[in-house]
Amino acid sequence: MHKHWVWLTTRKGIGTRGRAALLELYGTAEHIYELKEADYLHTEGFDRRWLESLLDKSLDDAEEILRDCDNEEIDLLTYAEAAYPKRLKNITDPPALLYFKGSLPDFDSEAAIAVVGSRRCSAYGLMHAKQFGRQIANSGGLVISGGARGIDTMALKGALDSSMPVVSVMGCGLDVDYPRENHFLFQKVAQHGCLLSEYPPKTRPDRGNFPVRNRIISGLSLGVLVVEAPERSGALITADLALQQGRDVFAIPGNIGVKHCSGSNRLIREGAYMVEDGWEVLREYTYLFPDKLSDGRSKEAMQRIFQSRYGMALPVYSPVTISDEGDKKVVDNPAGKTYSDEKEATAALSGDESAVYALLSEQPIHCDELTAKSGMQSRNVTAALTLLQIKGLAEKLAGNYYKRK
Repeated sequence: MHKHWVWLTTRKGIGTRGRAALLELYGTAEHIYELKEADYLHTEGFDRRWLESLLDKSLDDAEEILRDCDNEEIDLLTYAEAAYPKRLKNITDPPALLYFKGSLPDFDSEAAIAVVGSRRCSAYGLMHAKQFGRQIANSGGLVISGGARGIDTMALKGALDSSMPVVSVMGCGLDVDYPRENHFLFQKVAQHGCLLSEYPPKTRPDRGNFPVRNRIISGLSLGVLVVEAPERSGALITADLALQQGRDVFAIPGNIGVKHCSGSNRLIREGAYMVEDGWEVLREYTYLFPDKLSDGRSKEAMQRIFQSRYGMALPVYSPVTISDEGDKKVVDNPAGKTYSDEKEATAALSGDESAVYALLSEQPIHCDELTAKSGMQSRNVTAALTLLQIKGLAEKLAGNYYKRK
């Protein structure tokens, strides 16, 4: 029963490695619960420091946690169940119990990639986190990240743009929004994938939870992509854990001399794979998942992936209607902005920015259509759109549509 697993995971002074050792010795939480003092002490490998906690057989706290799970529509998965991911089971200290909200993917049959980075990051890092999250998902990968501000948030948002499942591993209870501003993001993740945690409901986001949580992020994944990280950051902890677990580590090159990029650049010097787009990450695993992965920079490939996964066509974005007067030139000047102001602002644009700006009008256009019409790579279109927004020349609308501002 789940209550015995909840009981085991709430024993004080045992920790993740201790619980893993106990399961190795006794098999299940039910068996551990039924044992008496003599049974523990006569087992070779038993640590006497665990004894006092294990002799407390009260199930009151466990039953309260299970009631909270029912109230919050949180499901549980134990180490002993068949659905427990084998990848995660094979790390040195797998969580004995997982709480999840949403639909739990079959991680072992997915090309799961963790996308991690710093909370305090640059505009460059934010842009690439979203771009890589989207490209990995578009190519058939399963994006896994934390729920923190900065890189984690943007990677999840990028992946959610693709209609593919996405997973966020939390360092607190699943009924606790941390950070608070990501409340609606977490709702979307649960709708299109799942929220995951080893912590029961009402668990606050204590600082020590997150380094422990990171072993799950890497443990569920085939590889870890570090977008941007300084020398001391949780992202580098995740990368180190990934190496210990035998996972691949990828990194995006950052600007030399910039504090936010020093840690991720060091990973590249020490042998991490340097990548420039999401497909470069996933193509390493095409031999494992030949029917699931394809270069997501191609719309046709995206359609094949979506069809094979869901048995239906990729949702088509609403077409932009062209009026009968579409051949007539229209000068798009918002109220309050003179033609000379606009001319001055656009004169300083780079080549990519000018090309993308020329395709924008007051009529919304989807990012994919901009990429197709421009003939540019999607990452260049995304970068240009970001800079146009910063310069006040473009506005992003819902559904990844853009228009002139």
